[in-house]
Amino acid sequence: MVSKTVVVSQAGATAAEVHAAQELRDHLSKITGAEIHLRDHAVEAPSNAIVVGQGPIARKLFPAVDWSKLGEEQTFIRSKGNVLLVAGGRPRGTLYAVYRLLQVKCGVRWWTPWAITIPKNPKLAFAAMDWTETPAFEYRDPYWFQSFDPDWATRNFDNGFNVRTDAAHGGKVLYQGFVHTYYGLVPPDTMFAKHPEWFSLISGKRTDVNAQLCTTNPELRDYIVKQVEAELRANPQAKIVSVSQNDCFNPCQCPTCRALAAKEGSDSALVLDLANYVGEKIEKEFPGVAVDTLAYQWSRHPPTTMRPRKNVIVRLCSIECNFAHPLSAPENTSFGDDIRGWNKLTDRLYVWDYCTNFAHYVQPQPNYFSLPETLQWFSQNGVKGVFEEGDYNSTGGDMAEMKAWIIAQMLWDPRQDPSKLVDEFLAGYYGEAAAPMIRKYVDLMAGEAARVNLTCYIGTDSPLFRYEVMEQAMSLWDNAYEAALKESPDYAWRVLQGELPVQYVWLSRWKEFKGAASATTNPWPLDPVLANAAAQWLQIATTGPSGHLDIPGLTVTIPAAWSPVSAINEGETTPQAFVASLK
Repeated sequence: MVSKTVVVSQAGATAAEVHAAQELRDHLSKITGAEIHLRDHAVEAPSNAIVVGQGPIARKLFPAVDWSKLGEEQTFIRSKGNVLLVAGGRPRGTLYAVYRLLQVKCGVRWWTPWAITIPKNPKLAFAAMDWTETPAFEYRDPYWFQSFDPDWATRNFDNGFNVRTDAAHGGKVLYQGFVHTYYGLVPPDTMFAKHPEWFSLISGKRTDVNAQLCTTNPELRDYIVKQVEAELRANPQAKIVSVSQNDCFNPCQCPTCRALAAKEGSDSALVLDLANYVGEKIEKEFPGVAVDTLAYQWSRHPPTTMRPRKNVIVRLCSIECNFAHPLSAPENTSFGDDIRGWNKLTDRLYVWDYCTNFAHYVQPQPNYFSLPETLQWFSQNGVKGVFEEGDYNSTGGDMAEMKAWIIAQMLWDPRQDPSKLVDEFLAGYYGEAAAPMIRKYVDLMAGEAARVNLTCYIGTDSPLFRYEVMEQAMSLWDNAYEAALKESPDYAWRVLQGELPVQYVWLSRWKEFKGAASATTNPWPLDPVLANAAAQWLQIATTGPSGHLDIPGLTVTIPAAWSPVSAINEGETTPQAFVASLK
């Protein structure tokens, strides 16, 4: 069957607008089961058409709209007669308009690169529409392994620096340097011998070992300006340049630096004053570029009077927080004070937040509700950009697929209900049959986490993972697996992947849990031989794309877009090394 409706891209369309039209045509064809034609580079609309992007048809339909004033990511969906215009600002607004139309009006969900829900609706029809949206945050970066996929990223409104998006996917917010750039700008191996006075004075000696720069030094400042200018000339597409402290402590203790910090009541004055200086010097040649710096660990607290320039971004980091609770909670009062303090000083505050356990990716990290509630709070406290650092170098993390998807949805619109998003994901990704048990697991672990200080480096020996809790957790996942098996082998495989973090704790605390189980009548949930249980865990974790997983009761082909688990922590310990360490 051929549809009477034609999807149209207009003359002068950008690569992103052409791609948006193709995406709309392809998805609508799958939804309706009809063949939908695509007309490229048109100047007139057919009688029944969905017109995509800016161009002559858009200008003719809506002559009063000043298209040049649309925000870069603003969406514009409007109907006129039998023509629906799906457009937006450039470079990404039209893509986002298409994906919002498919998401909100058609029920399409891109859970992961390997799991997509496209409802069937042969009678699909759009009512009259007049709809514009702008994302709540200007910078949106759910930094999880799956987010690097350009299709997943664009379909879920991720514009972060780390995604692999090309012009057809609308590009991204491009940084020059991303973080911890002091020694990149001033390499100590070539500069310390020439200018030791440019580096931190610690205990009476200049040092370049686990230290910072002497940011008040006038000659150093001018050298950094020249370095930044050269980098931006070589990378003219960059919109943000990082001039940010190293990932360590030891700010400079020289009298000038100490006097500035004392005057402003915080060491943040040392990094902010340098960023302001660079921002002022580059502003004329690079008026569209912002200088990015950190408020991190020793520089987290805002200064008393110093304000960031309009072209300076401060990224406030939450690494010390208790992530079992929203960052607005009393348990995180110090961070709350800092975000409110910085918000009073700047209109362009970013946050670097942490949403995983860097020491143990493959271990429960129950921030399932506190994380989206934190994003709501960021929006209410003036935050303009969010970087959510998750399991960036491997799949396999605790509820990683759900966390990445929910973060992406909340960064577009933080007004959504986190609990409903959890339920939606569980049913869509694991299946309706398994979802209730996994929801009970999520509630169980989130409730237990509220009793501990959930850092981003919590150990497997934490009281959070006591036997009684993990026995319930294993039972819920096992029941979910049995339910998923009856519905779909793909759902069953996803449940097995989801259970890996729970089994990781059991394997890690084997002897302890063996002893605890012997005092109960509950059956042991794994193979009684540690080596056998570990081997099956490893098989599930590492069977690669398009491979076949054969375990009792299930034979399934692994999705081609899947990447097997390659690291169980930020240090990139392999699953194989973990299993070999078990005794």
